[in-house]
Amino acid sequence: MIEAINAYEAHDTKIAAAASLGLHDKTYLHRLRRALEWQAEQAAAGEIDPTKIDTLDGNKFIVTSAQSGTKIFEPFWRNLITYAKFTGAQILVSRFRYNISEQQAKQSKTDATASNSDWYAPEIEPYACDRRVRLCDGLIFAGDMNIMPTATDPLSGLDSFTGLESCIFPHAKIALKSIATAMDDPPKKNYTTGTVTLSNYIQRKAGQKAEFHHAYGASFVEIDADGDFFVRQLNAGHDGAFFDLGVRVRDGKIGKSRIAAFSAGDIHARNIDPVVKEATWGEGGLMDTLKPENQFLGDVLDFESRSHHNTLFDNYKLHVAGGDSVEGEIQETFDCIADMTRPWCKTHIKKGNHDEHLERWLREANFKTDLLNAPFYLEAMAAKLRAIRELDDEFDMLEWAMSRIGDLDVHFLPRNESFVIAGVDMGQHGDLGPNGSRGTVRNISRTGRKANIEHSHSAQIVDGAFQAGTSTRLDMSYVRGPSSWSHCHVITDETGKRQMIEIKNGKWRA
Repeated sequence: MIEAINAYEAHDTKIAAAASLGLHDKTYLHRLRRALEWQAEQAAAGEIDPTKIDTLDGNKFIVTSAQSGTKIFEPFWRNLITYAKFTGAQILVSRFRYNISEQQAKQSKTDATASNSDWYAPEIEPYACDRRVRLCDGLIFAGDMNIMPTATDPLSGLDSFTGLESCIFPHAKIALKSIATAMDDPPKKNYTTGTVTLSNYIQRKAGQKAEFHHAYGASFVEIDADGDFFVRQLNAGHDGAFFDLGVRVRDGKIGKSRIAAFSAGDIHARNIDPVVKEATWGEGGLMDTLKPENQFLGDVLDFESRSHHNTLFDNYKLHVAGGDSVEGEIQETFDCIADMTRPWCKTHIKKGNHDEHLERWLREANFKTDLLNAPFYLEAMAAKLRAIRELDDEFDMLEWAMSRIGDLDVHFLPRNESFVIAGVDMGQHGDLGPNGSRGTVRNISRTGRKANIEHSHSAQIVDGAFQAGTSTRLDMSYVRGPSSWSHCHVITDETGKRQMIEIKNGKWRA
């Protein structure tokens, strides 16, 4: 948003400003109008002029938070200093207050503090950043924000706080939320940091809940020469060690991290974004670089060819394009998954709602009015009825359909089977919630076990649940209006700590 205003001020005409940003005239005018409207609203409300926020120099930052009257978690702090030196990153620490009276401090059973003084750990003083700064175009660190550490949802109410720019907020939890934006605007996300200070809460309900979700963490930000930024979570264990991509930092030393699992954004093979596919599974891409031991793929079949969501016009459009063969789409899906498999990585296909569209088609369609697909329909129906007769409760329609084509070294996960790696359940797609409800990242986060899910195509982190985004095109035909979809995967290391990996313009890191 700010770049639109800056370009307008730097050039004689709007056409020249649009050209300087590589945008079409109409697209630029749309962004400029929204930017000017938002700037006026902020000025009217007495907020800081967004164009006056200082932009920091540098292309790598480690941003985190620290609580008043609380000591730092020394092992984690030492590792952060080590990693900052290793990567050349600047450390920024936002300080927040949490009022604890002397009596409450004694009740809290912590030796971190015994008074309500507003002191902060002296170690962080050289890195203190209690103001709002721009790390690069499109990303702000709200170091002036003081969110109570007991807030259940620290990102609530902040969707439009920085307009179209993504924002990192200091908080003792690690959270992430994808924000819906117009289709021609870049995806926006809000993040929280985690903290470098010890757990120090009033021992009542709100404090004890916050203590459970207290995260020793930071956000690692790197910016490339194109101006694309990548934000990853640094989440430490009780020993202060953390990982970033394939690197582990422990006891002040740099080592290697073993990636136990890679959870991809929804596949939808027919509509996968070729740029995302190449960045992730292409030669030398994310998979070949990080070499995860397991990968989990959800909604591999889009079933666009005969989706029950299709209108008459959708089906005719597919017919004209030659895309209405169910068997043909399954072949496309087989070929896509074959490109993703690796001999050194076990591939798991998670049962998702789109995969189940195939079986719904068998239940509801009339093969007599769909002669193109009639032979495959009858063969698939026979296989399903045979499985029922033989009491084969594990029969998987998609697995059967793909096995007709050839052998894939993949494991098809049944619907209700948990698959736990390092304490994280990898088996849920995310469309089914507790007690028959529709699944959301929030209700799945309450089930008591950490989980990696997909389904909504919008990256989120809520407590112990990480929700990947999508690997598809962002302009799918059924996406109408503002969208929070984004290209994001999740990786899990051997200790169960996780990171969200963003794909931008064919890159997954700077």
